[in-house]
Amino acid sequence: MKLEYFLDHIPDEILRQTTHKIYLPGETIVRKGEEAKHVYLLLKGETRVSNEFASGQRYTFASLGSSDLIGDLEVLAGQKLYSASNEAVTTTEAIIMRAETFLQWMQIDNDFALAVAQQLAAKMYPTSNEAGRIKFLPSLHRLHSYLLKRLGDIETDLFILHTSRQQIADDIGTSVKTVNRGVIKLKEAGFISLLHGKITLDKKQQQMLKETFSEE
Repeated sequence: MKLEYFLDHIPDEILRQTTHKIYLPGETIVRKGEEAKHVYLLLKGETRVSNEFASGQRYTFASLGSSDLIGDLEVLAGQKLYSASNEAVTTTEAIIMRAETFLQWMQIDNDFALAVAQQLAAKMYPTSNEAGRIKFLPSLHRLHSYLLKRLGDIETDLFILHTSRQQIADDIGTSVKTVNRGVIKLKEAGFISLLHGKITLDKKQQQMLKETFSEE
């Protein structure tokens, strides 16, 4: 359901219990393990959802934007702590409400409750599907898949990946050390080249990457 619908139909008694806040890029909205006291309705901007583990590794598995909710899963599941961290990627605006207010809104507005359920299902299905697939892929295959995904349908004589090794590690759920090992192996196999530390693929390498992946 579109953001405009949420804003046009929010009951006055609920609106009075909300606050508005702006988050700058890099600012944490919620952190994994913190008490899940609030639900956030995003008005604009983009956020990154990630999990951090005891080893220090961070796995980024989703992004959220306008009309998405943060904290809805925890509140509806009756969980006291946020299950993942959420960080602003761009300047992000949100309406914040207490967990009790969010549940109150759902109870008095069946259309809102249905929209939340549909949105939550749409958000969880691809996340669950991708997380389960990635978990069992060897680290080199993960990197291979990641590069192919980033290449997409781009047509260029020289593709340059400007993403840092740390961000790549976060995106595929592994360590920087493992990413670096994978980069070396792909370079030695001729799949990629390096330019000032950045991963590059010429036309031939792009085709090799696509053909090899399709065979696996």
